[in-house]
Amino acid sequence: MRTYICIGILLVLVGSCRKYPEASPLSGAAYIRVFNDIATSVDFLHSQQAPPFLTFIMDPHLDAGGAPDTGLVVGDFLGTRQLYSLSYPINEGNSLGVDLQQIDNYSNNVTITPGYVNYEYPGNAHVPTAPALNGFDLSSWAQVPSGKHRFVFVIRPQTDTAFSRLSTTIRHQILIDTTLDLQAGEVYTMEALSTDLDNNRYGAYVRQEQFIHQAFEPDQLYAGFVNLSGVTPHSARLGYFPDFPDSTVIYYTYYIHNDFNNGLGVEFGQDHYNPLTGYNNNYYTTLNQRMATQISYLGLPLLDKSYFFIQDSLRSYANYLNNSGYGYMGNFPFVQFSIYAQDSTAYAHNYLPFVLNCAANPVTFNNYLPGVGTTFHFTPNLDLLVNVGGQVSVYPTLNIMEMVYDRVYLMQIQNAFNQVPNQ
Repeated sequence: MRTYICIGILLVLVGSCRKYPEASPLSGAAYIRVFNDIATSVDFLHSQQAPPFLTFIMDPHLDAGGAPDTGLVVGDFLGTRQLYSLSYPINEGNSLGVDLQQIDNYSNNVTITPGYVNYEYPGNAHVPTAPALNGFDLSSWAQVPSGKHRFVFVIRPQTDTAFSRLSTTIRHQILIDTTLDLQAGEVYTMEALSTDLDNNRYGAYVRQEQFIHQAFEPDQLYAGFVNLSGVTPHSARLGYFPDFPDSTVIYYTYYIHNDFNNGLGVEFGQDHYNPLTGYNNNYYTTLNQRMATQISYLGLPLLDKSYFFIQDSLRSYANYLNNSGYGYMGNFPFVQFSIYAQDSTAYAHNYLPFVLNCAANPVTFNNYLPGVGTTFHFTPNLDLLVNVGGQVSVYPTLNIMEMVYDRVYLMQIQNAFNQVPNQ
């Protein structure tokens, strides 16, 4: 049994228990993961953009009227992705529409009814998934046949009606149509997104992941950024909501708790956190383009267990630092990124520099809350604590921060998941 401890909540993932039969692996497979990055609306000026509920189809079959009705791969009920995505599909053992039990910030059991929505493909689809590659857990990527394929995203209503039973008129509403040549053994991330909000234009972004071919140190965390925003909306230039410019400069600080001051109840900012020596406001990188398919990863130290535990108990602090408006900042060391516009005169509104604290509770911040400042500025922690056989260890992760208009999505991939770190 593996228990994932993410900033105070327990996500119990039972790897040995399956209620669906194992499928045979594909020969010469490629591996694909699909997200829907289209939001309900970024602001009131764009309420006419495409509804964000989609069906993803690979190699669609067309009915007599020329509308897709099924395909080689169908990812139905594809809702806007969550802000935080693990490499392990947390709800893969559950069917669409099934109530899920979850522990909230106050250790209460709560029931969540997701309805007919899948936040990614494969997500909770029961399909063969990728094996571990280069030490990374890739069970959130589906096996698909390699070769050249057609991919479409179709707008559909958010109901419990399967795509194949929708009317021909609805199934004709193809939003994105593209082809891609998938290479055997390679890993791909595909995302449906808006390329121009003002003019209602959409497209598919595809990244052939290189981390399966790169060397990573086992005692480090890694983080990388990519700007997937489309053309800057006019309303963003007027300062109505955050938007990331074409050229951004990123700095980072690695914070650890000041145990003495955390027990005094002093005000926030008065030495509750100290920068880790050598990691205070360091330059990381400059992003000079949007829709880049290559990511430069920043290496950060994987701290030993003493930063997370006191005599085998997880660190906890009684003061208000645990609470940050709509969720917890957590009790662990965290990384803060500061994002600046390289041309500060072109983006003079109040949202830049954009400060991103990788410290939050993933459940609290997994759904975007318009107008809530904490949603803008937090992601879950980059450190991943895993309970394997009663022994809690801190695991290294690779973290891809995807900047899309007014939000940052974190895709966290567990490294060295099949071994216990030496800590």
